[in-house]
Order: sequence, then structure tokens, then C-alpha cells
Amino acid sequence: MNILIVDDDRFVIAALKQKMDWPSLGIKEVYSASNIRQAQSIFQAKPIHLLISDIEMPQGSGLELLSWIRSEKYETQAIFLTNYADFNYAQKAIELQSFDYYLKPIEFDKLELIIKKAIKKVETSKIKEQSIGTGNYWQKNKEEHQQHFWEKHLKEDIRLTEEDLQKQLKIKQIDYSLGDSFVPLLIDCFPYKLVNYQTIHSVIEQESHFQLKLKTVITDAFRSHPIHLDSFLKLNQNTDDYLALFRLNDGADVLLDELVSSSNELIATAQEKLNCAIQCRLGPVRSLGNVKQTFKELHASKKESIDFRNNVFLFTHQDKEDKKYTEPNFQLLEHYLETENRLSFMNKCDQYLTSLANKKILSYSVLCSFRLDVTQIIYTHLKKKEILANKLFQGKTHDFLLEQSSRSIEDIMIYISYLVDVSLEYMAFTDSQKSVITTICDYIDQHYQENINRNSLAKVVYLSPDYIARFFKKEMGVSLVHYIIQKRVAVAKELLAHTDLPIHIISDKVGYGNYSYFTKIFKKETHYTPVDFRKNSIFKS
Repeated sequence: MNILIVDDDRFVIAALKQKMDWPSLGIKEVYSASNIRQAQSIFQAKPIHLLISDIEMPQGSGLELLSWIRSEKYETQAIFLTNYADFNYAQKAIELQSFDYYLKPIEFDKLELIIKKAIKKVETSKIKEQSIGTGNYWQKNKEEHQQHFWEKHLKEDIRLTEEDLQKQLKIKQIDYSLGDSFVPLLIDCFPYKLVNYQTIHSVIEQESHFQLKLKTVITDAFRSHPIHLDSFLKLNQNTDDYLALFRLNDGADVLLDELVSSSNELIATAQEKLNCAIQCRLGPVRSLGNVKQTFKELHASKKESIDFRNNVFLFTHQDKEDKKYTEPNFQLLEHYLETENRLSFMNKCDQYLTSLANKKILSYSVLCSFRLDVTQIIYTHLKKKEILANKLFQGKTHDFLLEQSSRSIEDIMIYISYLVDVSLEYMAFTDSQKSVITTICDYIDQHYQENINRNSLAKVVYLSPDYIARFFKKEMGVSLVHYIIQKRVAVAKELLAHTDLPIHIISDKVGYGNYSYFTKIFKKETHYTPVDFRKNSIFKS
């Protein structure tokens, strides 16, 4: 058993360590910390069964520490030490389920009695946990066997005979029979939001916690049916899709309308409690031997039928005929973009996609064709403005939204809105020539020692190199190359006049690795060599 003592007074920690006979109390390790941050690090690294903590500390109170311990689910008994008999402290300590509350100065015989009681409570809790754990282990072991069976069975391409399937069940000690019936429910989650068309915000803080909450929501939604959640699988570590497999109770019948109603309840609860949109694809009741084929068909239908989030879709055999792509009114979309009419542009895209969904002809391939055409319209418009779209739209946000865009109508609309918003904002920025010039000059001021040219600046302001060179000279009255030279020479003059740095070092510092070339450029701009300029500066001073 381990104990942690937390107090900003090192003399209190030393006294507790030395004057208490910890081994006789059954304490193996005594750790100490002087603030919350140190205490949290110890909790994360070591098992702590008992905590003795001061309440008033400069870098956070002991009550804050215990609140964190409870939120992290650590099973620890806490004893508080304090100089103040404050009712509010005592009330908060009780709320956080502290074991005891002790006023300083410390009387070690009385504190020892409190510690013994706390240790006894820790030991009692351990026995209770072990008892519960034994039953939980059996149940968990059973669930893990079932989950492993389904993960392997559903992913394998081999079609098993009934005899082979029975053999596998026997080897894995799973109590299924070939007559058992299951209902598959495919769940797509959309746990992200785009904030200010720049930042991806995910509602998932920890994947394991989210899965546990989602599983609980699913179980509650279908609680009234003669089925129970038999297995819950995450289908791919890189995606947010899951499979819930419900097993029918012996001799039970289920009504499709009731399952759809519960699926809608699941969607509503997920929005409320998980702050997450989802799609549900409900499969038919199938015997054990047919679940695999149904799952494959259900999974294939998800990709081929694009629709809105927060809907329930019933399994139907897909029509193998390719859905034809009918182009939207591109001229109208181009007009909206030219006139910077964002609302009409977005509404037109939304109406087009909704119309296709209502007609049941919005497939994955149709959506990809539409996405390509809309992207091309936006890229072409940016090119007219000399903006490099491939530079403007790069990075994690763009790549994430592009990857998500084929999952639902909302996702493709989020991606399009991102493209439009970023485009309009940057066009407004480039319309102000002074803003672009300021950005370029600021960049040169900070990076003059690097290899700067119009191509590298194109990556900074997302404009074509030729256009940068043209308008820079027009606005500044000097070429971009000459401006960079002037900046470097100005810095070199300062270093020559006010430092003792060797000239070859100054040459490097202003971006000229070749000393001879630096001397040539410097003399051309100032009519002095660097050596003569330094001598002249010293003479003047």
C-alpha cells in the first residue's frame, strides 16, 4: 500500500515521514509533493491508496487535487490537514468523499488512529473490488471472445460452411447456435465541427470514453425490445463507424417499425448527450450463418447511397446500374462567385444535392463528380485573381474536410463552404494591395537572411510569382530583388558600424554565403567595400 503526502511546508512533510511508523501500518512507499502538479504526476506514475494533503497551498488547494482525483477515477482515501476550521472547506471535503478532515497542529497519535481507519477502508474496498472483479472478469472475458469472433469472422473473405462455423464457436467457447438470429445496425458518427472555417473541433476527448458512452446510449435506446446488444465493434481505427449486433431472445419476434423508432431515439439521444450527429443503417433479422453477408451488403450500401445525417436507413439490395451524373448550372454558380454572393452559391449547391437525394440518385461517384466540378469552378476563379489555389488550400484542415466530404450531404456542404469562405476572405485580402505588400515586406524583414525569391514568397501570399513581381514593383517603385538587396545591405551596414563581428560572419547573417559576392553587392549599393565602410564609420564616430 502506498501513501502520498502533499504540503507546501517541507517541515510538515519531513515530520510526517520521520515520526510515523509507516511499515508497521502496512505502508510500503511514502511519496511526497509540494504542489498539485507534482502530486498529479505521482498519481499518474504510481498507485496511490492513501492521500494526506494540506488544503491551503499557493499553487492550488488540496480540494482541487481531490476533485481531479475523483474525475480521473482513482480509488484513493483522502485525509485533509488545515490550519483553519472553515465550514466551507469541511463541506467541500465531504462532497468530494474525503475520509477525514484534521486541524493542525498535528498530534501524531490521533493522526495515526485516523490513518489506521483509512487503511482499513482501503482494504475493505479492495476485497469488494476483487469480488466484483471476479464476476466482471468472467463477463468481460465472454464479451471479448464474442467481439474477437465477430471481428475476425466479418473481415474474412472466406465463406464458412455451417460445420466450420460450429467448430469455431466450439473452439472459442461461444454459446451461439446456428439457429440464433441477429439484427445488425451500422452506425456512422460525425463527431467534429468546423469553427470559423479554420479549426476542426472534435467532441471526442478520449476515444475509449466516447465508445463507452455510445454503447450505453445504444443499449438504452433498444432496452424495450426482445433483443439485447450482443457485440459492439469499431469497424476501422481511422474512421468513426461502428457495428452494433443485437441478438434476439429465444422465440422472440421484432417489429421493423419499432426498431426504426428506437434508432431515431438513438439519434436524438446521441445529439443531446454526446453532442454528435449520427447515421443509422438498419439491417434485417438474419440467422448466424447469414450475418456476414448481410453486413457486407449493408456496408457497401453505406458508401453508395449518400444522404443527410441524423437519419435511419433501411437495408435494400442496391441497384447495380450506375447512377448518371447530371451537371448543375455552372454558369449560375460562377456568377455567384464573381459577385461574391456566398449565400446564393451555397443555397444552389444545397438545393442540387437535396434534389438528387430525394430522387435516390446521389451516389458516391455522383457526389465525387459534383465535388470535382465545384472545386474546379472555385480554383478557376482564384486563378483569374492570380491566387494559387493549390497553395491556399493545403494543410490538415483542408485534408480532413476533403476526406470527410463524401460521407454525407452535410459533410460535402461543409467542405464547399470552407472552400468558398477561404476564397472570399483571401480575395478581399488581395484586393487591398497594401495588405499584400505589407505581408511581403514583413516577411522579408524577418527572413532576409534566408534564400528569398518570388517563388518562396508565392508560398507565403498564395499568389503567382509573376504577379508578385509585377505589382510589387508597381506599388513600391523598386523591384522585389532590389528591395531584398536593400534590406540586406541596410542590416549589414548596422552590423559593420556597431559590432565587431568579422565581415564573413556578417555576410552569412544577411543571407550571402559567398563573401566575394556580398562585397560586390555591398559596394554597388554603397560605393564602399565592407572594410572601407567599417573604417569610415569608426572615423565618423
